[in-house]
Amino acid sequence: MYKNVILAFLVLTSGISMAADGLLNGLEASDWRLGRYLDVSGQMVAVLADTTVTARFMGGKLSGSAGCNRYFDNYTTGKENQLSFSNNIGATMMACVPPVAKQERQYLERLPVVVAFQLEGGLLQLLDKDHQLVLEYSAVTPLTLENTHWQAAGINNGRGGVESSATTVLATARFQDGKVSGHAGCNSFNASYEITGDQITIGPAMTTRMHCAEPDGIMDQEQEYLQALSRVRVYELTDTGLKLRDEKGSLQVDFVAGKSLPVPQDATNN
Repeated sequence: MYKNVILAFLVLTSGISMAADGLLNGLEASDWRLGRYLDVSGQMVAVLADTTVTARFMGGKLSGSAGCNRYFDNYTTGKENQLSFSNNIGATMMACVPPVAKQERQYLERLPVVVAFQLEGGLLQLLDKDHQLVLEYSAVTPLTLENTHWQAAGINNGRGGVESSATTVLATARFQDGKVSGHAGCNSFNASYEITGDQITIGPAMTTRMHCAEPDGIMDQEQEYLQALSRVRVYELTDTGLKLRDEKGSLQVDFVAGKSLPVPQDATNN
């Protein structure tokens, strides 16, 4: 009888441990994008349009984008879905437009009050000591360099600056099987590329030979884009995009993942 009780206890505690491990694995298995947060009025509100707030949990380290700045912190987990953060959240210090700065401040202020989490229907919900929902995320698939449609958000002008304008989005790229193709703004292009770890080199680009009078300055932007690609030596995937840098770490092209981009025509050298 005594042995049976001990066995039942071991089975029960083992089941609890496995369930806890499963929840922790679920927490760390995905990247998370904030959908709603508790604002100062005590209401759950949606994240501002055109802003992305993310969280990544891995081995006791939390990191992500607060909407404008990058942030990082430590976290601990425990029994009964316990989750806590430190009161010393670190963050970069970029200037943000007032609405985004306000949202970012409220988001970072919510993290230290979290005491528990729950996973439900593909959502990660963070709760305070009163079991009130304060932050709610949805799971997102991490971006990959290859087989993603990339749309330029900033292009190095070759004079020490990365510029963005209404026409920047016309520059696109897609990396697949050692070939990168896309639109340079006016013409289609393709080139070969090689990857070793986070290092990448892009070969000479072949392009079509159209001349576009409009939009204004597009031909200059096209040359800056192709030249920037030729200087790339390192790639860096972020929560929302791709950064291509030269051997000194200077940003050459800043990309975001495009939702629906045209399929480029085969570029020729004729």
